[in-house]
Amino acid sequence: MPACEYVTLRGGFVVPADTLRRVWALEERGVIFRLDGDGVVVGPSRLLDESDTAFLREHKATLITILAGETHA
Repeated sequence: MPACEYVTLRGGFVVPADTLRRVWALEERGVIFRLDGDGVVVGPSRLLDESDTAFLREHKATLITILAGETHA
């Protein structure tokens, strides 16, 4: 198994590169992410399949880090 690659975002946030690539792929399909309090709103749901939903649940903390970094740019 290859070593995990990481990306340092503005503000010094470090996230796994594969997670960031998956978020970008979802955005390319038209999925929108935004922070809402301590959570993340993702939609529209019709663009997400079961694999996407499982990924989003598993990586919620990283998604919050990515979105928080974008809002503090």
